[in-house]
Amino acid sequence: MGGTRELQVGAVFAERYKVERLLGEGDRKRTYLAKDAKTDRLVAVSVVKPEAVLSDPGGTEREAKVLGRIGSHPNIVSLYDYEIDNTGSIQYIVFQYLGGGTLTEYLRQPGQWSLDDVLRLGRQLCRGLSHLHARGLIHRDVSPDNVWLDERHVAHLGDFDSAIAATATDADTDYLRPITTGAFAAPEELEGGSLDARSDLFSLGGVLYVIATGAHRPRDIQLLRSQRPDLPSSFGDLVVSLMSVSPDDRPPDAGSVLQRLDEVRHASKINAMIEAGESDVIEYKASLHHRYDPLPLGLQNLVEQQKMSLAQAEKEVQKLIHTASTKTIAAFLNTSGGTLLIGVGDSGTVLGIEPDFEYLGRDKKDSDGWLLSLENVIRNALIPEVGNAIRVSLVRHGQQTVAVVQCRPRTHETWHRAASGESFYVRASNATRELHGSGIVRHIRERWPA
Repeated sequence: MGGTRELQVGAVFAERYKVERLLGEGDRKRTYLAKDAKTDRLVAVSVVKPEAVLSDPGGTEREAKVLGRIGSHPNIVSLYDYEIDNTGSIQYIVFQYLGGGTLTEYLRQPGQWSLDDVLRLGRQLCRGLSHLHARGLIHRDVSPDNVWLDERHVAHLGDFDSAIAATATDADTDYLRPITTGAFAAPEELEGGSLDARSDLFSLGGVLYVIATGAHRPRDIQLLRSQRPDLPSSFGDLVVSLMSVSPDDRPPDAGSVLQRLDEVRHASKINAMIEAGESDVIEYKASLHHRYDPLPLGLQNLVEQQKMSLAQAEKEVQKLIHTASTKTIAAFLNTSGGTLLIGVGDSGTVLGIEPDFEYLGRDKKDSDGWLLSLENVIRNALIPEVGNAIRVSLVRHGQQTVAVVQCRPRTHETWHRAASGESFYVRASNATRELHGSGIVRHIRERWPA
């Protein structure tokens, strides 16, 4: 085998593993593809370098025990065996072989991943991290180099020699160096601060960025948006929150990230939602500000009688348009949730939100300005707390942009505010309906029993 622990093709290692080729090499280990004569299957044999054994003799056993603690999971590389000889100089770990190589290698291929593939890989990594974190462990090196793909391109999180217990103290980890690969490391790790599951989520955000763009490292979020305008804006919003400087600004756990990825996937299915038609959980609005129809007859009469200027009439129409959207949002929040598509006409024709831009401020005539205007419209009509139950994503549909407003049912009632007072709306069939008096009391008691 030689003092450098390099294995030759065709050699039989540990009287069991016939080496076929070198798979890769890291700071600590060399990994080979080998045929296991005992089980007649291909495996990945990672042999620890002599210098790594000297610097951290307990590293192999520690990694094996971490993998044993993790157990089996479809998105985590499986441990088959490990061995340390009596002197401790020869150490190796045998893993599940994944024929798709590392994510880093796959990203070198030309072309871009589709949205479905980006979200699929993201969900798989979330499931792996959620399983890991539920067992009280932090990976500490989530990066494309440590994500392995099988032949079906299913992602598996690997390389656990840096993993630590979430309860570990500085004294427990003195033997460990700052681990996470460069740009994927959370700020608190680079600064020597305390780590938790959210540190892995920062790294996950970087991995999602490079999957979407093919870049070697995460960069400015505007580059992501410009390179992948086909991705819903909520995907970029998620990456931004994952890579927030403060852990408190990141999602609290991998399960929350998984939910948000599912929301991004839902937002992208505009054609399916239009084909389904309006229902108790889907409604269309042509615009947020732009008037497609003539002035209502009552306002036309007031303009003709010179009791109201045309500009004043237009403002009144805008209020009606705003109210139409916020009534629907309130109704979804008060019922079972639902999705409002803004920029889609009643017939299902995609009109886009772009005509709304002319109604925005001078320096805000773009999608960002439109999102701010939607926030203001919602804030003026509903209580601030509803923001936690609403997720907005801008999605390209041909040459137009559609706003997908996803509303989750709340644990408390939502009242709609207007100049005339407060109203209570629910969703019934494919319409928004206002409740009054005993109807409100009955709905609240049934929906949110004390």
